[in-house]
Amino acid sequence: MALGEFGGLSSRAEEVEVTAVKCLNVRAPHGSPGNWWEISAALVVKPTAGSIGQMVGRVRVGCLVGFELPALAGGERRLEHFRAEVECVALDAGRADVRFYLPPELVKRYQLHAEPKYWGLELSVGGKPLPALKSAYSANLVAAEQRKNFQTRGAVLAAPNDGVLLPQFLTPFVYEYPRATPSFVRREAK
Repeated sequence: MALGEFGGLSSRAEEVEVTAVKCLNVRAPHGSPGNWWEISAALVVKPTAGSIGQMVGRVRVGCLVGFELPALAGGERRLEHFRAEVECVALDAGRADVRFYLPPELVKRYQLHAEPKYWGLELSVGGKPLPALKSAYSANLVAAEQRKNFQTRGAVLAAPNDGVLLPQFLTPFVYEYPRATPSFVRREAK
């Protein structure tokens, strides 16, 4: 069931462009219980002239989401933030999808059946950040100052949840979508 789709996101047009973001509640393959929450970013890759192998190397995608949750007894509504990032080894010209997931326990606990109130994607290529464009954020983060505040404040608020928003390769979805999923640099702690 599609919860939302945000189109028209662009980053550095000559190299990597985020063309759409979708939020879904999905069932894990192989009959695992519960729904996972998925955010998927469709990337269109346009290597610059002279790129080695007509590829863009070391594309890093950072994702930060903030969900507005119901109030606890006697309290106010609150925001819960999650963040994760992945680094693609290299991307061929064309389309690739980068996905992140929240596990079923959190979907159930926080009743995550809607789009996040806030979301933002940050890209870098070869270790160099691409400009943080308005189009790489949810529509309610209009001004550059709002986007900067979301990233700064959201990073602090997401810290207690580090490791909870998972990249696709750390979930039961690791072998799903084989044609559009890139290879990732792995950096798990030893």
